[in-house]
Amino acid sequence: MTTKTFRTRKARKGIVGIEAAIVLIAFVIVAAALAFVTLNMGFFTTQKSKEAMGSSLKEASSALEVDGSVLGQTSSNQLTKVAIPLKLSSGKNPIDLSKTIVTIRTPTKAVTLTNIVINTTTTESDPFTALGTNAAAFIGYVNDGDKLLETNEKWFLVIDLSNSNVLGAGLDPYTSFTVEIKPPTGAPLTVERMVPPNLSETVIVLEG
Repeated sequence: MTTKTFRTRKARKGIVGIEAAIVLIAFVIVAAALAFVTLNMGFFTTQKSKEAMGSSLKEASSALEVDGSVLGQTSSNQLTKVAIPLKLSSGKNPIDLSKTIVTIRTPTKAVTLTNIVINTTTTESDPFTALGTNAAAFIGYVNDGDKLLETNEKWFLVIDLSNSNVLGAGLDPYTSFTVEIKPPTGAPLTVERMVPPNLSETVIVLEG
């Protein structure tokens, strides 16, 4: 009887030991799984940080510049059209003009233009004439026929302020206005000007 009881107790201890081992193994597995999840989250966060940094660098790598004098066309003692010469900044990535947004602001109004006409085949030397009846247009004078503003290319952004889709009227002397040109990537180019007091000439230079 004593021997049988001893064996039973020993068997129970063995079972308890196995159960403890199973629980321990379960804890180890759970801990390993948690560690794996934590590592994955760390890698994911690192990857997202790298992507954010890459996106920031990309944003900084596209830029427009004003390439010469900003011109204006006048009528009835008002500024009615604006032509801004554009080029790509040195060493920057090409800009897709078809996805570029333009916003015109005055002290009393703001208008945003999208889907702006792109003219790569103009034969008109005068950008205002090349604009035609459009509200606004990107006009390429030196380009390779696509919709990208690339290195060594020469474009004009021409806007008819008096067009009903823009301001609906010209600007009077001493009126300040801003043209913001926002490409799909990169910081926008902001051009600020004031209408000069003397609008006796049909075409004028708008000084910065």
